[in-house]
Amino acid sequence: MYKVIPVLLLVLIACSFPALTQDNRAKIKDYLDQEIQIVDRFAGQSITLIKEKQDYYIVRKISGSGRPVVATVKYKVVFNSDYQITFSEIADSSSDGLNGSHNEVFLLCSEENGISLYLNQLKIVTVIK
Repeated sequence: MYKVIPVLLLVLIACSFPALTQDNRAKIKDYLDQEIQIVDRFAGQSITLIKEKQDYYIVRKISGSGRPVVATVKYKVVFNSDYQITFSEIADSSSDGLNGSHNEVFLLCSEENGISLYLNQLKIVTVIK
């Protein structure tokens, strides 16, 4: 009898452990309407999660030297979870050159240290919160 009690206590502690851990990451929807700057080797770009009616989109602004924005592309968003979205399907574009399929698949993830953007499974940027 006395040998069973410690085993039962260990089982109870082990079962309650997942309930004690909390996910402190921000949800992707917490970044709604916040512009995320991406510094690259060109003039840079930014992405912004927006909501129109019931649908979510990413607006990508591509900056140019001498002009603040060279092109704007709007992508349809697919929610993989509360912490991750993918976007690749162009809903609207201000440039005909960007309307063609470039096989670009973006993944935006909320992580413990901020938010990260991946392009075709390669990390582009992490924005620390």
